[in-house]
Formats: sequence, C-alpha cells, structure tokens
Amino acid sequence: MLALIFACVMALTARPALAEDFAIRSAKVYVSPTARPIDDCTIIIRNGKIAALGRHLKTPRGMRVLDARGKVAVAGFWNSHVHILTHDLLHADSKPPAELSRTLGAMLNRWGFTTVFDLASMLSNTTTVRKLIERGVVDGPNILTVGEPFYPPNGTPGYIRQFLKDEHIAAPISVGVPQVLARERYELAHGADGVKLFTGSIVGGDVGVLPMPLKMARALTQGSHRAGKPVFAHPSNAAGVRIAIDSGVNILAHTAPMMGQWNDRVVHRLLAHHMALIPTLTLFAVEAKKFGESPADTAHDIATAVQQLSIFARSGGDVLFGTDVGYTDAFDTTEEYRLMHRAGLDWREILASLTTTPARRFGMAAHKGRIAKGMDADLVVLSDDPANDVTAFARVAWTIRGGRIIFDPGIHSTPDRPR
Repeated sequence: MLALIFACVMALTARPALAEDFAIRSAKVYVSPTARPIDDCTIIIRNGKIAALGRHLKTPRGMRVLDARGKVAVAGFWNSHVHILTHDLLHADSKPPAELSRTLGAMLNRWGFTTVFDLASMLSNTTTVRKLIERGVVDGPNILTVGEPFYPPNGTPGYIRQFLKDEHIAAPISVGVPQVLARERYELAHGADGVKLFTGSIVGGDVGVLPMPLKMARALTQGSHRAGKPVFAHPSNAAGVRIAIDSGVNILAHTAPMMGQWNDRVVHRLLAHHMALIPTLTLFAVEAKKFGESPADTAHDIATAVQQLSIFARSGGDVLFGTDVGYTDAFDTTEEYRLMHRAGLDWREILASLTTTPARRFGMAAHKGRIAKGMDADLVVLSDDPANDVTAFARVAWTIRGGRIIFDPGIHSTPDRPR
C-alpha cells in the first residue's frame, strides 16, 4: 500500500525536458535481471519513452542512431543513497547550470544513475537542483529526497558539524516529538519524498553513538507512512538497528559493522518487518582512511559489512544499491560492485539492486526498472557484459534519462541509412 501511494504521488511529477528521439542499435539487451538477453537488439526512443525494441527492427529514416555493437543495454540505474550536499551543489540558485551539470556528471551521470534518493541535504536547495534538471537546464538524474534528516536530541553527528559550519548551514534541532513532527509535516508538504532518521547517531566523544528515543522514531515513522512516504534509518550499531525495527522503518541506509556479524535471529526480525538494506560497503574503507584506522581494523569492518549483506541477501531480503556519494567523494562504483560480489551476490542480483528492486520498493515499477515498450527511456549502455565481470556495471558508455542523454563520453552517432 505504501508503494502504491508513493507511486501515485510521483506520477504527478514533471517529465524531464528536452527528450530526444533516437535509436540504440545492435546492443545486447538485458530487459530485466531475470530475462534472457536479446542479442543484436534495437531500441527506439520517442518522447522520453521506449517506443519499440527487438531484433531486425528498422529505424526511421534520418533518426539519430547510437551504434551499440559489442555493448550491453540495461535499465537505468538507481543509487538509493546519495547526498546533494557537496559544496559544488549547495547554493544552486547562484551557480551556473554548466557547473552543476559537471558536478552531477562526475558524481552520478557518469556511473549510470538515472534515479537517485538523496538521504540528507538541504531540502530547498535540493528541490532547486531537481527543478533545474526537470526543466532541462541541468543534466542530471531524477532526484528523490528526504531533505533535512532527523537526529536524536543533541545528536548531530560529529563528522558533519564542521562541514555544516563551513557552509553556514544550521543543523536541524530535534527537541521533542511535537517539534519534530511539525518539521516533518512541513518537509513532506514542500517536496520531501521520504524521511531519514538517525536511529543511532555517531556524535563522538564519551557518548559514542547516541540512540534516537523510540517514541520519537515511532512518531516520525508513523507520520511519514500516513503521507505514503518511506522511512530510512542510519543505524550505526545494534541499538540503532533495534530502534529502526521497533519503530517500523522501511529501509536501513547502511550495514552496521559496529554491531558485529548478523545471525539468523537478527535477519529474521528485519525480514519480518519487510525492511530493505542499502549496503554502502565502500563507505567503511573511505571512513577508515579519513579517521586513520589501521588496515587490520578496516579489513575487519569491511568483512563484517560484507557478512551482514551476505546473510541478508541469502535470506531473501531486498537489497538496494547505494554508495553514500555526496558525503564521500568516492564516485567510482567499481569497488562497491566487487564487494557486493564478494558477499555472494551474482550479476543478476546486483542488477536487481540497481533497477527492479528500487523501482518496486518506491512504487515506480510500472514505468521504471525494466526495458519494455511504454516504459520510461531510462537506460544505461555498458561497454562490457556484467555477466562476465560485475565491475562492468561501472564501465558506462551512455546514460540516458527520460530520453535525454546525460552522459556521453564522445562516442559519435550517425543518421540512419537504409540497409
């Protein structure tokens, strides 16, 4: 029901501007993670939608054609954990569109992302970026956002305080349940597509991880669900995971290496509450380097996160791809795919985490997540086949969102000629 309500809301949003009519010719096409590939396939795109696809399909005379011989086409990727919070994206109303396009291009478009979920930023700024993209002024993905997150009282994470100070951003203050509910209602009414809770906030010092009061977490979760919106949790440790479960959160925004390895009992509780997981495995190496953690401790943290993903996925849990990019500057997705594969996910399961699973989770499966006639023309063309090497998901030739090419490294296309 939550996904259905969310789908109805998102169906009202504007389509991306300046979509182009063109064809992708001679690609190997995986229409979904479970379908057999279509070799030597042509995809025709009109008005931002997939108009037709198939072998030996004729393209209209004069239509622009992307020659994809030797390449692989899949549905557009979702990154379900990003942050529109880098210095180069803040104060978007005063920045040249070309600068915003360059930043989004390096951070997201280049890696095949056609839809992203921003899991903490400045709501007004992120909606500005989103509007510029929808108008066709800026090249970027479809952006969903939670806006400002909700911390425990006095629980602004220690690692974000200086950045907020440098950018002249006031951290949202959580005083009590009535106050946070009022802010939640405001954000949901002004463009937020979900809510993010820090059920375990790393404040540092003698406190370490500060848990969100369960009463507050439950109230915020219930408020978001009444609006038909999903709730994400940053858990950090065992207490944060328990609060996320007990409050009815929909999605864990990270694995939680501080908690130690997960057992069947933990995973059973997560699955009983229909929770999804965003692994963000690469994040832990980035953070370890930032804070000077030893190689042995770093390896232990990553191994724990990999184990948590492994048991969760093997038990049938929904996995959503996400990298926390925008908080980190690790744009390259290669290592994330490698670590997911190390956790036991094959290329089809990784493709599902990038396409069909988030489309279903966020109520958009009717028009996103697969390659089929009538679906949104959100596509990624890869230089290599991920069935042979999962890191091929990072080798993007073109990224196409709503019929608009938002990443093209300069490979030429030519007008079609009769054959």
